[in-house]
Amino acid sequence: MPNRLKLLRQKGPRILDKIQKAKGPMAFLDESFLSPAQGPDSFYLLVAVVVEKAEVIRLRNQIQAAVSGARWHTTEAARSDSGRQKIRELAHLISQSATCVVAVIDEIDEHDKTGEQARTKLTRALLEELASNHVYATGSVVYEKRTPGSMRSRDDLVLNQLAKSDSVASKLAVWGISTKNEPLLWAPDIVAWSYRQAYFEKDASFFQDLEKVTTLLKP
Repeated sequence: MPNRLKLLRQKGPRILDKIQKAKGPMAFLDESFLSPAQGPDSFYLLVAVVVEKAEVIRLRNQIQAAVSGARWHTTEAARSDSGRQKIRELAHLISQSATCVVAVIDEIDEHDKTGEQARTKLTRALLEELASNHVYATGSVVYEKRTPGSMRSRDDLVLNQLAKSDSVASKLAVWGISTKNEPLLWAPDIVAWSYRQAYFEKDASFFQDLEKVTTLLKP
């Protein structure tokens, strides 16, 4: 019987405890997408920022200090010149302390109206890439849980199916947190936004430092 991927649920501000218990590098995930139902130029990005365990707390503190607040969303920051400059600073900071994996579907199948099938495909591909080459089989992966309901249930189903498979990713400790205020999850949001600007909006200035430490995955 294959080893089971561990599905852990975050309760309260205990992320520091999870960091302490992590075995090796950690990956922090976020997504960016435009579904066929939202517009004609659909795409799906699933991004991982991979940090060595010894560097996680330092990077977390640096991001929090740079943002100078308890809340961050890259799309909102990008609406001002000062915010766009802050994005560049944070992208450079991340590039100095982490590596990234960007899993991308350039155009979602028109029948996949909500993009959920694309998300499923990228989730499996990204976790297997992380287990094989980045955090390795016993590594830790952190993502922001979606709003309770069908979308969260679908994520749980995908992860449970992976846990019961013979995939290299079946040993990963994967856990979700229900917060938008975790600096370590701001990092993949910044990477996803920067990649989107470079490859869909044709402004590479935000992604130029990150590109040097990014693995591109197109399953």
